[in-house]
Amino acid sequence: DIEATFDRLGKCAKAVEDGLRKITGEQEVYARDDVLGMITCCPTNLGTGMRGSVHILIPKLIKKIGFEEIDRIARTMQCQARGSSGEHSEVVDRVDISNWRRLGFPEYELVHDMVKCVNAISKMEDECE
Repeated sequence: DIEATFDRLGKCAKAVEDGLRKITGEQEVYARDDVLGMITCCPTNLGTGMRGSVHILIPKLIKKIGFEEIDRIARTMQCQARGSSGEHSEVVDRVDISNWRRLGFPEYELVHDMVKCVNAISKMEDECE
């Protein structure tokens, strides 16, 4: 349930931010820029800093078209595919699908990208012979 997970993440982030405000007495507790958005330790995560991902079990599709083709398809939908245990890991029977864009887009668009891609790739798995 992506919506419930995203809701829990938002509540958790707010609780951490509220706690930091209480401890520091500062209103802005995270490094932030009006143009770039949230500043993180990884430059590819500037902006919302959000990378949502889902691990999906797609052994038939991996066997049929291979990981590189799955990643190519994901990238046409603003997402990327990673190995079974995350970036640069071996692909066994599942892949990690996540939003590729980070900078300049609201969180709901990034989550929508991921959900749309996961649904499309899952459908391709279901259609494999």
